[in-house]
Amino acid sequence: MKLQQLQALVAVVDTGGIRAAAKQLHLSQAAVTKSMRLLEEEAGVPLLLRRSRGVDFTEAGHRLLARAQLITRQVALAREDLRQAGGDDSGTVRIGVTPFLTLTVLGEAFRWFRQRYCNVEVQLIEGLMARVLPRLRDGTLDIAVVAADVGELQDDEFDSTRILQARQRIVAREGHPVLADPTARALTELEWVFTGPITDGRQPRVDAMFALAGVAPPRRVVQCETLAAMMLLRSSDVVSIFPEPLLGHPESRGIVAVENTQLRPCDIELLLLTRPDVPLTPAAAFFAHCLTEVSRPASPNRTPPAGTTDQR
Repeated sequence: MKLQQLQALVAVVDTGGIRAAAKQLHLSQAAVTKSMRLLEEEAGVPLLLRRSRGVDFTEAGHRLLARAQLITRQVALAREDLRQAGGDDSGTVRIGVTPFLTLTVLGEAFRWFRQRYCNVEVQLIEGLMARVLPRLRDGTLDIAVVAADVGELQDDEFDSTRILQARQRIVAREGHPVLADPTARALTELEWVFTGPITDGRQPRVDAMFALAGVAPPRRVVQCETLAAMMLLRSSDVVSIFPEPLLGHPESRGIVAVENTQLRPCDIELLLLTRPDVPLTPAAAFFAHCLTEVSRPASPNRTPPAGTTDQR
């Protein structure tokens, strides 16, 4: 298999068809069609299903695509690495970020990054672990910053750096009736909103929190994304668990901590993850450095990372 053939395969997916792929690659349609035909001949199985409105992939095509995306991305990264090491300000950094990071330190990290790399394209994909980890795994992300309960992510699939640890709180809307008497039993009878994955109806760490308080886990649970959780908290009587640094944030207006309760959520940590077998380009490594630095406890004398000039 030739690199040009794999690049054509990826372009067909990215653009939705052979004509658009040819335009993206600055090739003729005939050249892209020939690459696909030769690739199928070498694979020995059909890879594409031609349809009137574009192309679909066979099962074999999807399997090859996953590797083709990884190979073509690594070739692009190798070129960017060499150019950036020589002082060139170009390339692309792809980062998956948790909403917790987005709402706290991402803006400052981006500002610091731009003081060194003005022209490197930055692609930010926001989502929880279930969304960003597969993309880090298949090479379509360079870095992922995820939020997890302390000790939750312990496998060694990725290189992991803890950049922040924070307390979590039980939260509800301002004026919620439970604020007057927030016993564990009263809280477990309410409807809860969780943004983390729920496996077979269980969240072991959350269940343990209730068990330590001597009550059963709540029976009514909503699973959703962070923005939806905030909307539900503000407009109904659901309760949830939030990182303490988000309380007081403009996006968390109307949401308050439930004080004096027996329920004690475990701390949350922000982890910066990379693939152990893929070195970061200088630009990606610097963005990771900026994220790490801005996540440290704030101090009046904090300065941007070496190589930047804070122009506030």
